[in-house]
Amino acid sequence: MKKFRFAPRPLALALSSIAVGMSMASQAQVTALEEVIVTAQKRAESTQETPISITALTTDALAQRRIENTQDLIGQVPGVAGFNAPGSRGTTSLAIRGFGGGSPANLSLDPAVAVYLDGVYVGKMQGSAMDVAELERIEVLRGPQGTLYGRNATAGAVNFISRKPTGELGVRAKGTLGKYDEQELKLNVDLPSVGEVGQGLGKLSAAFGYQNRERDPLYDNLNGGPGYDSIDREAYRIALLWEPTDALSVDYSYDSSDLDEQGGLQKVTGFTALDPAGNVDRISAMQGVLQGAQFWATIPGSDPRIASRWIPSLQETIGVYQAIAADGQGRVDAGASDFVPTSDNEVEGHTLTLNWELGDMGALGDVTLRSITAYRELQTYVFGDLENIDSTLDENGIGAYSDLVHLTLAQLYGPSSGFSYPFVDGLWASIDQLGVNHSKQDTLSDYEQTSQEFNIIGATDRVDYVLGLYYFEDEGIYDRRAIFSAPLAGAGTQFYENSTDAIAGFTQATWRPAAMDDRLSLTAGLRYTEETKDIFYDYSAVTTPFGQTPARSVSREENFYNLSGNLTAAYQFTDDLNAFLRYATGYRSGGFNGEVFDNAYDEETMEQWELGVKSDWWDNRLRINGSLYTYVYEDVQVSQIKTENGTATSQISNAGEADRWGGELEVQVAPAEDLVLSVGYTYVTGDFEKFPELCGTSGVCLETKDRAKRSAPSNQINASADYVFARTSFGDIRGYVQVNWQDEWYESALWTANVSGQPVIYDHQIMDERTLVDARLSLESIQVGDGVMSVALWGRNLTDDDYPIFGINFGGLGLTTEEYGPPRTYGLDITYEY
Repeated sequence: MKKFRFAPRPLALALSSIAVGMSMASQAQVTALEEVIVTAQKRAESTQETPISITALTTDALAQRRIENTQDLIGQVPGVAGFNAPGSRGTTSLAIRGFGGGSPANLSLDPAVAVYLDGVYVGKMQGSAMDVAELERIEVLRGPQGTLYGRNATAGAVNFISRKPTGELGVRAKGTLGKYDEQELKLNVDLPSVGEVGQGLGKLSAAFGYQNRERDPLYDNLNGGPGYDSIDREAYRIALLWEPTDALSVDYSYDSSDLDEQGGLQKVTGFTALDPAGNVDRISAMQGVLQGAQFWATIPGSDPRIASRWIPSLQETIGVYQAIAADGQGRVDAGASDFVPTSDNEVEGHTLTLNWELGDMGALGDVTLRSITAYRELQTYVFGDLENIDSTLDENGIGAYSDLVHLTLAQLYGPSSGFSYPFVDGLWASIDQLGVNHSKQDTLSDYEQTSQEFNIIGATDRVDYVLGLYYFEDEGIYDRRAIFSAPLAGAGTQFYENSTDAIAGFTQATWRPAAMDDRLSLTAGLRYTEETKDIFYDYSAVTTPFGQTPARSVSREENFYNLSGNLTAAYQFTDDLNAFLRYATGYRSGGFNGEVFDNAYDEETMEQWELGVKSDWWDNRLRINGSLYTYVYEDVQVSQIKTENGTATSQISNAGEADRWGGELEVQVAPAEDLVLSVGYTYVTGDFEKFPELCGTSGVCLETKDRAKRSAPSNQINASADYVFARTSFGDIRGYVQVNWQDEWYESALWTANVSGQPVIYDHQIMDERTLVDARLSLESIQVGDGVMSVALWGRNLTDDDYPIFGINFGGLGLTTEEYGPPRTYGLDITYEY
């Protein structure tokens, strides 16, 4: 019989041993902090030697935090915030250092945080949060990365690096069961290689990855149909590695990710005022209308629909609105709407990477040639309400009409004292045809991109350098048939086709002068970009109860040019302490907003100064990294929800200037054997120095600079503890706990409207601070045959924090809404690796 062995290391004893004396023999067994190798500067180097602000998440860190995609990074990494697009799953806007990309569901808007998958730039935020079948690590680069990563990396860049084939037979399998019937299956297989390097056709290795995730809705549907906020995702990846010689390798990968889910519950939390001064609330207005309708219904010969349909609908709407006002903010367990929001996304991509090591090329040093060729395509379809008011009409045509419909009926009936006439009949006919729902999405987007990058990567005794040439083109098609405030705004289509053609040349070099004993390194880089943006608008005619808006179409084209760069001085004070001073610039493309007819916007630019320090202490058991930065954004692109002709659209405008500063501090310590404590703190401050005036059709304008706010929290703290409690003969008992806190933030720079010709600035819907506690308890390294198994219990949001993740102020449409993060969830993981 195998003898049982139990070797506990209680945390209290471990910490007390530090207090007694650091020279004790037990401390000699403490493992140093892990050195993470990244490729953020196109070459493999340690994060501690890379003179930029970077956080790298290894395979183990990704598993502990349950990070599967871009969306999961929000709040998990110092300085990274953002939100998911309401009603559009798998679509995420990331923000780094207080600046993000705006509305991620807008196909004509480029991101501010560049997302890369295996060196390939992902051109749009739509579909950017899809699952990846197997990740090796994620690198988060903070600050403008215009030199090596190009356009649309003003706030930073995120690199997703997937695992390469090993050439040896291997299996990694994971199964998950969790609350809300959550189920996950993840299978990755490495096949034995064929052939030998340098012989015949060389060596070929292959790997396959598959992932499926499902979860029941978090919120029930009071109408009995599908609920809200489900998960149904599938991803797979095929990777091939061909090595004909020691110097030449060819990587090919195909990745695919599908999503078919119900969206989150968009809870109505309040209503905007009817008048520009903000004194007339919608419930009181409808109560006044109800009194008028009840009076008109008593007049002999008046329209019988007033009594049979309008009055009961008014009463139902008032009751619904009063219940919403009484309930206010906060997560609920169930909801109802006319149409449950759904998303159907399909993303796939091909990547071919060639690396050719030319060896010593004399004055050029050791040289490697690299080529990255890629094609990606995306299709998304979103449908359903953006609010949780059920305005379905019953068999008698009665329902919770939009308050705007009630107010319009009152305006029509007023002059006739309740008698019917053609305008009134036309509105009732439109109600029967289009319904009276407050909002409904119905949008199909198609997008494809092609890119080609060539690199020359060289190293001499004193200089490391990169030369690059990059080409990118994309095409998008957007077809929107959304209806808001039915039937008043009518029904029509917003259709546009847009495209980009961009080419760039770049270089970066790092020089280490011999006079400074290799302690000083100076880095300089430049990137020149030319691009052409064009769009074809084709908006259909819109028929409303009161007439028709004619169809509109126009083509636009614009060229953009930019020179970005960086200068960095880094000094290695000791083997374990270095500091850097970095100046960097970047820019985000200008273009044309397809969601507002003929709406052009300029590029935005950024200049940033950063002072950073990276250090390891206490025999590499204590790591302290920090940065202070300040930046100036010019012509800031601001994405806002705007109500235009009764339809909610995403408006893009250049806000002017934003001057901000902040800092980050990341500390890791291994105070005892198998114990790692981490804490990260980030701070950013500053809103806008310049912001465009808001003008109404009456000619009155309002100053907005002091009202516009930054859409990111000022403070963020991430803390974690990772501890192996005991090593036993049947496995290791490991615990992990993480606390992520961020303070309140503003969901949009500004909420505005034009009411009766007067400009109106609405109060912000402040997103509350949040404290999320996640934990994992696992039994690892269990020997099962020739493989290793682990079993883990995990929980997320263990305190069941009730926190909003985004909100919308629909302005003149009357509603304010919020979507909330998931409640407490938990589950069991079983993994096996051979």
